[in-house]
Parts: sequence; C-alpha cells; structure tokens
Amino acid sequence: MIMKYDVVIRCRNEMEWLPRVISSLNNQSIKPSKIILVDNSSDDGSAEFAKKKNCFVLKYDKDEFNYSYALNLGIKETSAEEILILSAHCELMTEGSVQNMIEVRHAYKAAGVFGRQVPTINSNPIDTRDLITVFGRERIVFESHPFFHNAFSLIDRAAWEVCPFDENQNGVEDRFWARQQAMKGRKIVYEPDSIVFHEHGLNQGASMNRALRVCKSLKDLHDDDVFAWPKFGK
Repeated sequence: MIMKYDVVIRCRNEMEWLPRVISSLNNQSIKPSKIILVDNSSDDGSAEFAKKKNCFVLKYDKDEFNYSYALNLGIKETSAEEILILSAHCELMTEGSVQNMIEVRHAYKAAGVFGRQVPTINSNPIDTRDLITVFGRERIVFESHPFFHNAFSLIDRAAWEVCPFDENQNGVEDRFWARQQAMKGRKIVYEPDSIVFHEHGLNQGASMNRALRVCKSLKDLHDDDVFAWPKFGK
C-alpha cells in the first residue's frame, strides 16, 4: 500500500503551538506530502512561520468564519488519497500515529478515522475531564450513529468529493459529515493508538458562546432522537 497524505490545518494566531505541531508532523514515520494552512487573518506570525516551514498557506477569504467552509477550502488544494485534518494546537504524540490511522482506515474500508486526544499538564479541569471521558482506550467501529472529531482525523478524499463538509453547519460539522458517510454505508473508526495532545479540549473550557453555537447544530443533528430541546437549542 502506497501511503501518501496531505494535511489541512485551520489556523488563527497559533504561534504558541504551530512550531510543535509542524515538527510533530515532520517527525512522523511517514512524512506528509503537503501541509496546507488555512489562515484566518493571523497577526502573530503564524502564516509567515508556516511559509518558512514549506507549508502552503491559504488565506481564508470570507468575513465571517465558517468551520466547514475552511475545511473545504483547504481540502480543495489537496491531491493525496488520504487527508489528515489537524487542529493548529494538536501536537502528535507518537511518531507512528498517521501511519497507523492510514492502515486502520484501509483495514475497515472506512470513510474516516479519528484519533485519541489527551490533555496536557496545563489543561484546565473541565477540558481534562471531557477528553478523558470521551476518548477511551478501545477501538470503536461506528456503522450507524458515529461520533467523529476532526481536531485529529484522517479522511478518504474520495468520500469528501462525494460529500464535502456541509457549509450550512458551523458547528459539529465533523459529526454531520460522519452521519452522511454512515448513511452511504461507510464506516467511521475511532483509533486510540493514534494520539495527540489537545490542551484546549473539546469545548474550550466553559465558553458559553461556543456551547450555544454547538447546541444549535446538535439540535439539527439529533432532530430524530431528542424530543424536548431547551430554549438555547432554537
């Protein structure tokens, strides 16, 4: 099996993390063919640093940020069969993480694989609790109602071509995408042996604005199995 992959990173002012993230990519057992940084008006030197590290820097070209649009924008510039989607503050923990994800994706003929996220010593208690609770140590193969998280995920580019990320959704776009893949008969796999550090966690601490935005998307995602939504779900 030929293992080639491109990387898409969404970024806004991530110089605190970007050097470690790019270094962890370049230290992988299989090096990325291309690293694409979708930069949303960074003013801390992130874009300039990425260019020095031979990344392809793509300027986010809309006034209002949309997670799905940013992903689609970056993936359009890729050419490899495998696309690694990585948060700009997720540092790969093991050198074989990406190779392992590629092997698992092909073994299960999955549309996507997402890896384990672990807190750092600086993560706050809320983020630590959420990460340890959600990302366990056992592989899970989803076929009908998948969870998915693209802070650290690997997707089949052909699956994305058929079903890009839904730009009508600006929250949990990864789970909407995974649901569409499951409806097409494709598997989603959680792979715990591929690991990143994620200091900010799943929900960026106790951000109420983020919670409100995510809950609005979750209402659409779970419209068939949650019968009474509180007011913030409107």
